Order: sequence, then structure tokens, then C-alpha cells
Amino acid sequence: MSIPQHRADLVRQAVERFAELERALDGLDGVALPGRDEPMTDAAAPEPRDRDAVDVVNHLHAWHVLLLGWLAADAAGEAPSYPADGYTWRDLDRLNRDLRDRYRGDADPTAARERLRASHLSALARLDAMTDAEIFTDGREWLRGASLAEPAHECLGGHYAWALGAIAGPAAPTPA
Repeated sequence: MSIPQHRADLVRQAVERFAELERALDGLDGVALPGRDEPMTDAAAPEPRDRDAVDVVNHLHAWHVLLLGWLAADAAGEAPSYPADGYTWRDLDRLNRDLRDRYRGDADPTAARERLRASHLSALARLDAMTDAEIFTDGREWLRGASLAEPAHECLGGHYAWALGAIAGPAAPTPA
């Protein structure tokens, strides 16, 4: 899925993918992931990470929290810890496990989905308050010269596409 080139498209794509995700989650019986007796394995991760739909929902929420922090720091003229304080992109597997474990004690699917909806709406509101230039202008040093569009897309629409594939099961096609 390519990164949209305008704020309205970025937001629209996130809203549409989120609605698809909500419908998919509504269709699950319980929280187990279809066709999986064992935890999901991310092809890039050396060990299984997400064990059920609640883990997937919490994973998305945790990345929303990171995105909101990056956007707030950037708006204040600061360079945020990217991807997170104490982590580099080489530590992505560890970061994802730590983010999962942050919410692991709360396995309530309703609470997890409420958190996700709230962080999704917060991220959309933040982006909606920005101009195309603020989102799509390259040159941010903390993003190695890139724009905010890439992490925004990856934490919203792009991430929802991953989640749709994750909860649909191994035989389901991945959305474009």
C-alpha cells in the first residue's frame, strides 16, 4: 500500500482501513485468531509475538501512542526518540514484544478496542489539524530527511492492512 500524497487521502485511507478492521474484529468468535492454535509469527521476528486478536489490537494502539508522541515532539520543534526511547530500528522485535507486554495484563477485548478507537481518533484529529506541507515536507532530521507522512501512514492505514491480514488467518489474502 503506497503512502498517500495528501492529508485528506492519508486520513481517508486510515478511516477506511480502520472500518474494515472493525468489521473483521466484529466477525471474530472470541479473541482467538482463525486457523491458529499457536501465536502468530511475524516473518521478520525470530519468535512468535501476537497470540490473539487482543494482542493485535493492543499492538496497533501502542504504535498510535508512539505516533502521537512523535507528532507532539515534532510540533514542539524537538526530535523525538525514534522509534522509542531506548530502542533503535534494529531493536524492532524487542520493541514490539515490549509494547505487547505493556498491555498483556488487560486481555479484555472490549477495553482493548476502546483504547484503539480512542488512539485512532486522536491520531486522526492531530493529522486533520495539520496542513499538507506540515505532513508531506521532507527534511526532518529525526526521520533521516523524510516527511511525517511515512510514519503516519505506517501507524495508521498501513498498519491496519497488516492487522487485517493477521486476524484473517494464514490463508486469507493480504489487503492491498
